[in-house]
Amino acid sequence: MITALQKLKTSALSINQLLVITASYFTLVFNYPFLRGFIEAILALEEFSLFFLLSVPILLCSLLIILLSTVSSKYLVKPLLITLTLVSSLVFYGSVQYGIVFDYGMIENSVESNKAEVFSYLNVEFIVYFVLFGITPSWFIYQAKINEQCFLAALITRIKLLSLAIITILLIALFYYQDYASVGRNNSHLKKFIVPSQFLSSGLKYFKHNYFDEKLTFITLDETPVDNTPNKQEVIVLVVGETARAKNFSANGYEKPTNSHSQKYQPVSFKNMFSCGTATAVSVPCMFSSLTRENFDRRKADHQQNLLDVISLAGVDVLWIDNNGCKNVCDRVPTITLDVNQDNSLCDGEYCQDEALLAPLKDKLAHLSKNKTVIVLHMMGSHGPTYFKRYPDQHKKFKPDCNRSDIQNCSQNELTNSYDNTIAYSDFVLSQVIAQLQNLPSNINKSMIYISDHGESLGESGVYLHGFPYAFSPKEQRHIPMLVWMSAHQQSNQQEFQQGFQPKGQKNSAKACLKRLADNNSYSHDNLYHSMLGLLAISTSTYQKDLDIFSKCPRSVNNP
Repeated sequence: MITALQKLKTSALSINQLLVITASYFTLVFNYPFLRGFIEAILALEEFSLFFLLSVPILLCSLLIILLSTVSSKYLVKPLLITLTLVSSLVFYGSVQYGIVFDYGMIENSVESNKAEVFSYLNVEFIVYFVLFGITPSWFIYQAKINEQCFLAALITRIKLLSLAIITILLIALFYYQDYASVGRNNSHLKKFIVPSQFLSSGLKYFKHNYFDEKLTFITLDETPVDNTPNKQEVIVLVVGETARAKNFSANGYEKPTNSHSQKYQPVSFKNMFSCGTATAVSVPCMFSSLTRENFDRRKADHQQNLLDVISLAGVDVLWIDNNGCKNVCDRVPTITLDVNQDNSLCDGEYCQDEALLAPLKDKLAHLSKNKTVIVLHMMGSHGPTYFKRYPDQHKKFKPDCNRSDIQNCSQNELTNSYDNTIAYSDFVLSQVIAQLQNLPSNINKSMIYISDHGESLGESGVYLHGFPYAFSPKEQRHIPMLVWMSAHQQSNQQEFQQGFQPKGQKNSAKACLKRLADNNSYSHDNLYHSMLGLLAISTSTYQKDLDIFSKCPRSVNNP
């Protein structure tokens, strides 16, 4: 490969030679994660042909030659190859170091990331990868001398190259089609690691979907939602967590005391709760939408009423307090966005730690203007890879921790400690939220519901962070925590709730009922929309009782 790169700089090449050398580089370097996965799948077979194994990089290189040949011309070839090489080096870094797959969801998440989030991935190893695998080959491509050919000669040689690539593919298919079909069918996720076809197709799909498709008309799902108890005083604080996984909650049996702060308030932990997506750009809009995960479409969700729109229309006072971007969910309700540049030790100009949410929450609770109030706190939570920036030094409970962004170079103990510190700090903030609610007058019903947007991988099977395609994502990225605390004064609003859920022979209190449901049933983000409507006793055409978690229990959940 070095020799080939040197030839690029010192020799006059035809465009076809440049394309073949570049395709070979992409095959052997940028597609290493794909080749490794596919070859491992072949080696796991009881029997396989050595020639089948050797054909994999040849087939991939032939496909890349066709891809590059069809879009390259005399004046476009260098800019195109350089751009693809630079972008592919970034994708290569994410794939090798974190196991990231750049599908539609990851493209969406990347486009919507803010500057601070992007720079959180910047480290020495990232720069080395970019210089070594991106800038260096790009420089050789830029320096390469291209032989001048007339249009007809260039066309004939291009046809020859394409013909050779196609014949190679057909020959491989003739002998090994069944083998490829079998391995590919059982390892379909591996195609998402192919560079550059995967990120190119996903990127084109994203920009077409968001910028070129026909504009949608905003849909009003229900113009007349009804508050069935308009004179009842109630405050619900809905806390949307970030990147918290259920596995690391001591409330779910984790061995380290990550929920020691909220433990004294005895919230009910839903041990089998699952997210709608594996990235914020999907999960947050999905959890507030009436659409379920199976039929969720971000563009469609953005153009119709969500939970906040419906309850606001019913007369509920809604406020979103943001520390992480609301992904269009809060566009039509009052919103407070934390100023990262404020004169506050909790903010550093890039991020604010989540305690900063407590001040605007306190102010809102001191100025309640309607009988029913819903306040959404969107946390920064456990957002990686810079977990160490998510908690103050005084909340560094588990040591030693990982004080770097290239988390794959920390020990497993350091990485886990750092992540667990973020969970424990989030739990501290939750305990302060409950404490503020308890300070409200006793005649006001109050609740705190905490639910994360998605989970996180911490190196299991070599995978880090989140954002994997849902179908083959690790459970750690989908299995999320949900904590529910309610005051002792909440009573049923409707007869159906009064009846509750009381297994035969068991004494039924509201909290015991809720705990049985939390321990013995599986729920997801699909339930949040309907559970919030039920909790607020709002009638709307979009409400589905069978998805309302709280409908099976009486409304009084006694907490000390």
